Amino acid sequence: MIVILSDGVIDTASKTADVIKLHKLFGFAAEGRHVLIAASTDEASRWLDTLDSPTCAIYQKALQLSIRSSSTLSTNTATVRITLADTPANWDIFSATLNINDALNLLQEPLGILLENANNDWHFLRRIIRSSERVKLQRAIDARWAEPLHGGGSDLTQRIAERAGLVTKRLRTFVLFDSDRRHPDELSPDWAPQAPEACQGFTTEKVVNEAAIGGYWRLNRRFIESYMPKQEMTQVAALNIETVEAFFRLSRQEQSHFNIKKGFKDDAKVENAHRAKNLYANVSPEDKELLHNGLGRKVADRYSASEAIEFDWDHDARQEALRAVPQLMRLL
Repeated sequence: MIVILSDGVIDTASKTADVIKLHKLFGFAAEGRHVLIAASTDEASRWLDTLDSPTCAIYQKALQLSIRSSSTLSTNTATVRITLADTPANWDIFSATLNINDALNLLQEPLGILLENANNDWHFLRRIIRSSERVKLQRAIDARWAEPLHGGGSDLTQRIAERAGLVTKRLRTFVLFDSDRRHPDELSPDWAPQAPEACQGFTTEKVVNEAAIGGYWRLNRRFIESYMPKQEMTQVAALNIETVEAFFRLSRQEQSHFNIKKGFKDDAKVENAHRAKNLYANVSPEDKELLHNGLGRKVADRYSASEAIEFDWDHDARQEALRAVPQLMRLL
């Protein structure tokens, strides 16, 4: 995150017991946890000149590195402007305005990356991001500045609500979840399930938006498995190669909304059976039979394969990640 020290904050804090809080903020910058910008360089210099030489040198370098780093960050990087205590707090997810106490509470809070499954979903996320992003994210995890959190599948909405109940956690939360959509039309902003239809991804997205958390990625495809490249899916030992071939004979849209785990059989349940419309009308009877029971629950395990393997993601998957992943990276 970007932290901006407004005029007067350093002068005021340095003359009281709050000076220890200044040291914490400059420590964040020295560690590389957050970028720290002093609105008044003269004010910062006056305080740094009062410190011992080693501390002064460390903090000066931290400010210099912060200025360089800030020039490379995206324009929507989450920002906290620290003001004097009598300024009203504004807990905006993009640009918060806080006093030094509230700001420290926020900045010390690890970024919680909430996932439906903290194993496979986490490996999927780490794989699909670019290598430079992966390095930055892993560093934050290793330093405990961020942590993947298990959302418990159907319990995900409850976990979101719990984190949203504490404002520092609300702003320090990112959620990744399946769309659970069964047809491309269901990605329209105007679509909503009509009882007795049920769509967990729709419900989760509604809760996420109402909670006003730091950020989220609702997948465009039905599941994380829907992004698995063919070369990787063929490496899953539990799969029948004929079933895999049948899956990849589907069109891209058909693959994206197919029930990979449980197949056409599970989607035939009366309350949701109609939602696919005529999406699979051109699938041959032979392929429908091969895909009747789906591909099972082992597909996503492939995401935890050796990190030396770079997956050959299709173009649409890469483009979706390029749009969505910055919503996570802006919070680090």
